[in-house]
Amino acid sequence: MPDTIQAHLVFDEGTHLRAFRIHMWHRYRIWLMIRTALSITLLLAGLILLISRGPNPMPVLMLMIGTFALLRPMIWKIMHARNLRQTPGYGQSVSYTFTTEGVEINGEDRHGKLKWSDLLESVPHKRGLLLYHGKKSYTWIPHDAFDSPGDFQSVIQWADPSPDTLNR
Repeated sequence: MPDTIQAHLVFDEGTHLRAFRIHMWHRYRIWLMIRTALSITLLLAGLILLISRGPNPMPVLMLMIGTFALLRPMIWKIMHARNLRQTPGYGQSVSYTFTTEGVEINGEDRHGKLKWSDLLESVPHKRGLLLYHGKKSYTWIPHDAFDSPGDFQSVIQWADPSPDTLNR
């Protein structure tokens, strides 16, 4: 196992928008399922009421709320993409150097260092690794940024040394 592992990527929508979906599913899984079930129920109930009773305010309101609830994840994604584009490092190349102690992040104009012990949580996924610095603040390192799958697995073990890490 090497002492250091490198990962390189460009900080843009292509690499980071898929992380947003993974983050939302990891943090708010129950709420997302409840919201989806309720919005589909509202749409079906509104449609049934609209067909059986004609156009009155209640079924129309149910259809509007159900539609908005189903579209809400797309609105979140659009807002997240806009926030990404406004980030100072957007479009820049970023290099990550992983060691057993932590990760060093080197961008074109910014640099940072993070110890594994300072992480709130690390979430391995088949498409990459989410490193949480706070409850809603995370760094995404896609699987493609690593030179080999073995490097990716080593970083996962360094980030979260618990035995069930690789079973997620």
